[in-house]
Amino acid sequence: MNILVDSGATKANWAAVQQGKIIHQIQTQGISPYFLSDEGIVDVLREVRSKISDPVQEIHFYSTGCKAEDQRRRMHQLLRLMFQEATTVNVETDLLAAARSMAQHQAGIIGILGTGSNACRYDGQTIVETAGGLGFILGDEGSGAGIGKAIIQAFLNREMPEYLREDLNNQYHLTRDNILQSVYQLPYPNRFLSTFAPFANEHRNDPCIKGILDDQFRLFFERSVMVLEESKNLPVHFVGSVASFFSEEIWRSAVQLGLILGNTEKDPMPGLVMYHQ
Repeated sequence: MNILVDSGATKANWAAVQQGKIIHQIQTQGISPYFLSDEGIVDVLREVRSKISDPVQEIHFYSTGCKAEDQRRRMHQLLRLMFQEATTVNVETDLLAAARSMAQHQAGIIGILGTGSNACRYDGQTIVETAGGLGFILGDEGSGAGIGKAIIQAFLNREMPEYLREDLNNQYHLTRDNILQSVYQLPYPNRFLSTFAPFANEHRNDPCIKGILDDQFRLFFERSVMVLEESKNLPVHFVGSVASFFSEEIWRSAVQLGLILGNTEKDPMPGLVMYHQ
């Protein structure tokens, strides 16, 4: 039995695969080595190990935060600790998971739009160029955190209509103090900001929210996609929850910028299973 893992900042999807078929799936909290201590990661791995008792031959772990060699090595050691019987343990970035899932062995541009955002150029085998992935403070345009940040800024600065401010407040019970505390003091501020993406989905036709969405996706393309070589000559694929929810707005921005549209999927796991078959 092999295990495939696709982990973002918010959640991780685990699939136990046998002969090319998913026989068991588990969802845990996201495992980003930048946000979790060794103890926190081991706690998640123990949760998975308690539910997957069969011997594991291979683990292919794809996660945000695993681009740096030291973080990849750290995750590899912790996975080895918990799955000692595995003969193969590979740790790669979530971008490579998205690329392999969406493009298989074909060249393309891949954009991840979930809690965070980033993009890459994939040559059909490896990622040859990346852009974005700077986190919600320095980047993440077009992501759930980026959209939420723009909504909260408009709310706090009274740049959105009063009826929209009231609706937002009724749903989330916001005050200036609890917003600032959630962003600057509590853990996982990116996840807090991304909780406002569903509000954007509900009000996507409102001129204020439509403007925020159009700005966010335009910035995503300008800063994370169009800076990549061949971005106008290769199909652009999208993966992630935000990519799925706002596919209409994303495609509209892509067409306006003269990009070639590829595929959009919420979950990369089915494509990953096909790739590793």
